[in-house]
Amino acid sequence: MIRLIGLSRLLIMKNLATVLFLTWGILAVSSLEADPVELPNPYNILNQQRLAGEFLGYRPKAETNGVVLSVQSISDLLGNTTGGASTGTTYSGLINLGLAVDLQKAIGWEGASFKNTWLWLYGNNGNNLSASSVGNALNVSSIAGQPAFRCYELWFQQNAFHDVISLRGGLIPVDTEFMLSDTASLFVNSTFGAPALFTMNIPNAGPTYPMATPGLRLAVQPTSWLTLRTVFAQANPFEQTKNIHGFDWNLGSAGGLLNINEAEADWNKGASAKGLPGYAKLGFWFQRGQGQQQSDEPGYSFVSPDACSYNNGFYGIIDQKLYTPSSTSPPKDGGKESSSGKETKTAQEPPSTGTTKGLSSFARIGFSPNLSSIVGFYSDMGLVYTGLIPTRNADKLGLAFSYAQVGTQQLQNAARSTPSGASFEGVAELSYSIRLAPAIAIQPDLQYILHPGGTQQYGNALVVGVRAVVDF
Repeated sequence: MIRLIGLSRLLIMKNLATVLFLTWGILAVSSLEADPVELPNPYNILNQQRLAGEFLGYRPKAETNGVVLSVQSISDLLGNTTGGASTGTTYSGLINLGLAVDLQKAIGWEGASFKNTWLWLYGNNGNNLSASSVGNALNVSSIAGQPAFRCYELWFQQNAFHDVISLRGGLIPVDTEFMLSDTASLFVNSTFGAPALFTMNIPNAGPTYPMATPGLRLAVQPTSWLTLRTVFAQANPFEQTKNIHGFDWNLGSAGGLLNINEAEADWNKGASAKGLPGYAKLGFWFQRGQGQQQSDEPGYSFVSPDACSYNNGFYGIIDQKLYTPSSTSPPKDGGKESSSGKETKTAQEPPSTGTTKGLSSFARIGFSPNLSSIVGFYSDMGLVYTGLIPTRNADKLGLAFSYAQVGTQQLQNAARSTPSGASFEGVAELSYSIRLAPAIAIQPDLQYILHPGGTQQYGNALVVGVRAVVDF
């Protein structure tokens, strides 16, 4: 009898638990359908401009006082599917750590600012698909480099006369201000940043990503539409494997001297402008140093020289907005430019023409008259449409082409050493940046490499991959 009573109680308890569980489930489902629970924006990382948020309110306070800390991750997964020296896949990673201080806001020092940027480069299979598989000179990844933790920027800047004059000194990469097109910054191939006309003629690619050298930059803005820039810097940053952290400074003959001069004119940049915005640049450089650009022995090497006694070149750039929808509004899903890890906007830099919906264009052309120049003539051009798909206002679709012609001495050397001949290397790139969230972008990318290495020794290569950008 006692056992029966116990079993009855046990069955009643089980049935009661089942009923309570079912009731709770029904109420929960009804509640979710009637009033969905949404996390507040501070706790929903996909709604934040930066993934790490406001650091419990400390970040906005610091920025109000002129201190801006930036952390950005860029990852490239690229594979050579056909052609080139061999097929293969590489992963290149970059963590960009930046500290910018407006000293006027921080301590009341009018017109003064400071910036320090460090790069952590990492990856697998040599971290460079061009070197390991494709065999081409125009690097398919703009972030690939020797794995290291390297100082990229370390400078102090003083502006005067309401920013009419700006003087910057310290560890300076020239490709944050000179020779650049805002529209071209979308693309993954490195030549759409600092062009191959410069990087392949200056020893070890000069002070361009991921290397920098000590220098002094002066910018003058005599009118609202005209900016003049000049920089004097150590020309040779030396090899990445030897100058690991970026502090191998040499202002003697081994390091050499680089001077770049650039004039920029822009138009329709104000909010009340009736026409479409754009700008044009004209520039030239000269470089002096130690060593010869080319070996006396017959041979062919379509890469940046290790040393160079003299080189110069000239270039021109046009960046123009071609079309803007009549009902353009700021992007609602982030609207940030696709970055290559080298962004440093200043008062002297051109206004971006790609932050609103519409079609933008760019074209660059230049030449280096020296017989020993690795690249004698260079040109590139491209189109980028922002917000092509309805409701995707910050997405960007771009198509670009580049052409790097082999220099005169290189052609002669190739004729003696390379039976397949040499003439040029070209790149066609199709890329689409998808802004998944204000702080996250995914960018599928397709590149077709013509004449890898500037010869016909290898077949044309097809590179397929994707880039991921995350702002913390």
